[in-house]
Parts: sequence; C-alpha cells; structure tokens
Amino acid sequence: MKKRLLTLMSVFAVSALVAACSGGNTTSGESGSDSQAASSEVQGSEGGEQPQAQTSDTFTYIIDGDLGNTLNPLTADDRYSLMTCHAAYAPAYHIYGDGTIDYILAESMEPSEDGLSYTMKLKKGLKWSDGEALTADDIVFTYDKINATTQNLFVDDKPIELEKVDDTTVLFKLPSVSASAMEMLSDEVSIIPKHIFEGKSSTEINLLEEKVVGAGPYVLEEYKTGEYLKFKANPDYVKGKPYIENLIYRIIEKSDTATLSMQGGEADAYVASPDMLDPYKDNEAFTIHNYSEGRVPYIRLNVACDSMKDKKYREGILQALNRDEIMLAAYTDKSFYELGYSFLPYDNKYYTDDVEKWDQNVDKAKELVAGGATKLKLCYISNSPVLEKMALAIQSELKAVGIEVELAGTNDAGYIKATNDLESTEYDMFIGGYVMGSDPDTFAMMFSSKKDNRMNYHSEEIDNLFAEGNATLDDTKRQEIYKKVQRLVSEEAIYYPLGTNLRTLITKSNVDTDEAMLVPIYTFGDLAKLKFK
Repeated sequence: MKKRLLTLMSVFAVSALVAACSGGNTTSGESGSDSQAASSEVQGSEGGEQPQAQTSDTFTYIIDGDLGNTLNPLTADDRYSLMTCHAAYAPAYHIYGDGTIDYILAESMEPSEDGLSYTMKLKKGLKWSDGEALTADDIVFTYDKINATTQNLFVDDKPIELEKVDDTTVLFKLPSVSASAMEMLSDEVSIIPKHIFEGKSSTEINLLEEKVVGAGPYVLEEYKTGEYLKFKANPDYVKGKPYIENLIYRIIEKSDTATLSMQGGEADAYVASPDMLDPYKDNEAFTIHNYSEGRVPYIRLNVACDSMKDKKYREGILQALNRDEIMLAAYTDKSFYELGYSFLPYDNKYYTDDVEKWDQNVDKAKELVAGGATKLKLCYISNSPVLEKMALAIQSELKAVGIEVELAGTNDAGYIKATNDLESTEYDMFIGGYVMGSDPDTFAMMFSSKKDNRMNYHSEEIDNLFAEGNATLDDTKRQEIYKKVQRLVSEEAIYYPLGTNLRTLITKSNVDTDEAMLVPIYTFGDLAKLKFK
C-alpha cells in the first residue's frame, strides 16, 4: 500500500499517492539531439551487464537502490518497490493532489447519500497480463487480503466490508462515516489477481523465480539483482498501450557514477541532489525538473531504547538541533526546501506551526541531557549524499551539548528492517522522510497506535483525535481537531520534522513528461503517457 511510505521516504532519491503533487518548476534547455545509443550494450557502474538501450523504444531511468528479490504489492513501502508496482500493477483509481480523480480500472466510485457506502463500477473487458479476466472478485480479494493483515483501511476500529454485486460492481460498506474514505480506498491499493494468490499464505513474489501478473502499463520481463529491472509494454493496459515499448530501472547506487552514466547518454532520467546539478545547468541536452512531493524529512528518537525513555532527555536532544542548519547542509540552497514544524507538509491546508518548535537552545539542551546517555547511534540510508550531510550536521550539533553520535549508515534493506521493528534497540535515532496523502487522516498510520504507528507513539488522546477527525465531515471542526493533534505530537518529543524538500529530476531534453505528469514517489503519474519528443 502506497502510503506506507514512511520507510521509503527515508530514501532521498527518493506521498499522494495520493499525496499532494506539483507540476513543478521546470528549467530546460532547448531540445538537443537524441543521444541514446542505438542497440548499444551498456556496462553498469558495478561491473554488471545492462540490458540493451535503443533509440526510441526504451526509456532508462537510473535509480539508487534495489527493491530486493521479493515483492509484495500489498505491503510495498520503499520507493523502488512502489515504482515497480506502479509499472506492473494498477489501482482502481488515483487522486491527484489537486483533487482530480483518474479512473483506471474503475469507471466510477460513488458514495451513498448517507456516506456509509461506496459503489465501484469497473470498466468492461479488463484483463490481467496473462490474459485472464479481471473482475469484481479480484477487487474484493485484494481489499480482504489487506484487512486481514493491517488496520490501515479500518474506520472506527472496524474494517470496511466489501460485497460483490456483479462482475463489474463492488459495494464498499463503511462501519461509520469517514472523511478520508475516498482517498483511503484509492491508489494506496495495487489490485492483485485472485487466480494467482488465492490459497497462498503470502502475496510475496520472488522476482527471480516467479512471473509477475498485473494489470499495469508494463509487464516485468527481467530482474537482475543489483543491476536492473526491465519491463515491456502491456498491450492490454486499460488506458492504452504505452508510447514507449521498454522501461528499464537501472540500479546505480553511487551518485558520481550515476552522473557519469547520465552524461554519457546511457540513461534518460535520474534524480539528483542539489549539489550534483552543475553539469546539467545551461546544458541544452538536459532538462531539470524541480517539483514538490509533499515530502517531510524528519528525525525520530527511538523510544524503545533505554537512552530515550526520559522525556526531558528527548527534549534536550531536540533543543540541541537546528533544522535550518540541517536542511541547508543537506540541500545547499534554501530554494530547495521550506522549513516546517509539523508532521504535515507546510502547504497542506491543515498545517499549523502553532506547535512546540523545539527551537535550538544549546544551554537549555545541555541542562536537559545532563545525566543521560552520552553516546548515541544514528541510523540512515548511506547511499544518499543528502542524508549523509544531514547526519553529519546532527552529529556536530549534538557534540556541542556533550553527546557523541555514531553515524550508522546502512543500505535500504537494512534501514527498512531496522525501522519496521518498533521494539529494536539497535539504533537510538533515525533520519527518515515520508510522502503521505493530502487528507490529514492518512498520517494516522504514522502516529496512531490503532494503525501502523511507524513513529512508535502510544497516546490514547492522539489515537482518539485521529479517529474523531476522520469521523467529522465539517471542515472547520476538522481543522481544530488536527491542530490539536499536531500540537500533541510535537509535545511528545519523539519526532522532529525538518520541513519539506523539492525533488529534482534530470531528463534528456528529448523526454516529454507533460502527459505523464510528475508526481510523488512514482515520478511519473501515467507511465503509459511518457514519450520521446
């Protein structure tokens, strides 16, 4: 489910996913010549053999991490698993940041007058990539599978129930009114084939051994661990066969090597950190796209550790930090970020900065941390230069109050494992980030113990307020409820938001992203509409 992004968003190169998205500010040079090598074999930076790149029928996108050999479209929570799902699977519908609904498998999704049910009508003639019919049975099967493993689609502690009306109609029954239901049931959910997964205890797929059957714009053709994922266009995609025949996600973890590959014409797209942009500026062979994902980078204090049990000590840690220093160190230029003080992005309509900001006060911090742990271990994803710079800034600021911080950079898989285990005491602190939805209730899975609770909060008041906010349709009342939630979350001194950063995508100048649209997490909203000029 897409909004389980907490983990994933820890990766810079790294919703809403329904997350708020922006068409972005775009800086471009004039169109240059097509520099893709026709039928040339590209060698990867790590020495691995790469699939062939071709002039106009292959789009190669450099990514800085590997999703691993296994994939579960219902629990995917890192950027690259979600990007894979976005290519190979399809949701019933997607809601863009401006509220526009893009119906994909569904033809419509209509609420009842009392708001206690929704009726989904599917488009006719839907097919899975193996040729089997996609019907209401698959929709019911998918949501039932989710409800059996998580409460993220629960309302008032009860699951949303599904009933098949006929092959193209599904009735969603809510236990009570939910302001976020339409968004909650949208493209958080990759629809999976019942005929493939029925009877299996897990929806895990071994990408090295099993065929991925989906209904997305592309079909996964080949995966080589640590090297690439290659997709072919799905001719039966409900919105029409993609313009580009082949899609390749090429894995290069080192940013300097990725830059050399991009400049050498070996790829068509790459996400760069601000300090890597010089070769692309005023270069007519490339286009620079800066856009917002509504991403909130943060620092989390691990309350499972003995070092973080004392709230006063945690307050001291936060008062030793300077978010502006940390963000400037990471992004080098203030035009690439906005400071924020809440778990909501600063441009979310429910955002408030009327919270405890934990402004830096070194003397007060020294006083509060006195007698507490003097050595802490900070976990982050090491292949991101942005996160590395954040870690160094945090290390320096805590050193000023007498705390030695060990920088424990790890790979994506190690980070995900560590942050998923809320009882682990291996690390005292984490640097992360997330992209969630535009509705504040989508953030409940971060802070509510009734949901995934990825920040490890245990506050009955916070739980109740999230539930109350979702059950309230009056927007003025919701504003007040979520202001209170934001204040309470800040006061717990577990979570320290840094703000919101832009994402920078570099493409060759012959890449046309207009119809595909730049969006959070996936990069391209509609991969089928991505094309060359």
